[in-house]
Amino acid sequence: MIWTDTERKLQDFFEDGRLPAVLSVDRRHYDETRYKFLMHGHGNICEITYIYEGEGLYRQGKEVYPVKAGDILLYNMGELHVTQSRGDSGVSYYSIGISGMKKKGLPPNWLHRGQESCVVHAGSHEKEVHGICEEMYRLLGRKRRSRTADLAVHLLGAALIVLTEELGQDGPEKGRRQPGERREADIKAYLDRHYTEDLSLGYLASELGYSETHISHLFKKLYGESPMKYVMHRRISQAQLLLHSTDLQVSQVAARVGYGNVSYFVTLFSKVVGMTPVKYREYVKKDVHSL
Repeated sequence: MIWTDTERKLQDFFEDGRLPAVLSVDRRHYDETRYKFLMHGHGNICEITYIYEGEGLYRQGKEVYPVKAGDILLYNMGELHVTQSRGDSGVSYYSIGISGMKKKGLPPNWLHRGQESCVVHAGSHEKEVHGICEEMYRLLGRKRRSRTADLAVHLLGAALIVLTEELGQDGPEKGRRQPGERREADIKAYLDRHYTEDLSLGYLASELGYSETHISHLFKKLYGESPMKYVMHRRISQAQLLLHSTDLQVSQVAARVGYGNVSYFVTLFSKVVGMTPVKYREYVKKDVHSL
C-alpha cells in the first residue's frame, strides 16, 4: 500500500511517473583568484545548484542576484548561467546535472516556469538538502558501484526536486522581457545558435538586417559587452564544459568551439580563464562524480 501510494504521487508530479536521471554531482569550492568560470548552458540537461558555504553571485542571462549558503538555484535546459564567488572566502556548492526530466505542466528538462525566479531558499531544510547532495556525491564517488546504489542516486535526485517544489519560489522575480528588448534578444538568440561558426560583426549585420553600429549599441546596452566578445565568451565557456565532461583532446575541443588554430585557442583560454586548458581539466575533473 505504501509503494502504491508513492507511485501515484510520482505520477502526480512527474509525467507518467518516470524518475529523472541524475547524471553527475559536482562538489566544488570556487573563488576567482584561482580561475574564472564563464556563463554557460547545457543543451540537453537541467541543473540544480545548492550553495552550502560562502556567498556569491548568480547570473542567468542578464539577471544578477546575490546568493548565499542555503540557496538553491534551478536552471532549465539551455539557460545560460554561472555561479560566481563574492568576497575573499569564495563559494562552495554542489551542482547536480539531471536528464529525462518531465515535471507536470513544464517542457522537458525544465525545473521552473520561465517567468518564475530560479532561486529557492532552503531555510529550515538546509540540513536535509545538504544531506541529499552529499549522499549522492558519496554514492557516485565509490570505487565499486552497484545498480542499487545508482538507483538510490536517482531516487535522491527526485526527492531533491520534489523538496525544491515544496520550498517554493521565494527568490527575486526574474524580469519579463519588455517590447523594446526584442531586437537585442533576436541578436543574442542568433549568436547562441551560431557562436561556433566563423562570425563577424559585418556578417551578423547583413544576416539580421541591422547596421553594425546599431547591433553593437543595442547588444551592449542590454548585455554589457559587444556581440563579438559575447561570442568569444560563449566559445570559451563551452570549451570549459567539454574539458570537464569529456575526454576530448585539447585540439578537438578547440575545433568543436570554432577555433582551428590550437595555439591561439590555448593562449586565449589561458588569458580568459587564468590557466591552460590542460591545467583547468586537471583542476576541475577531480570534483565531478558521474554515472
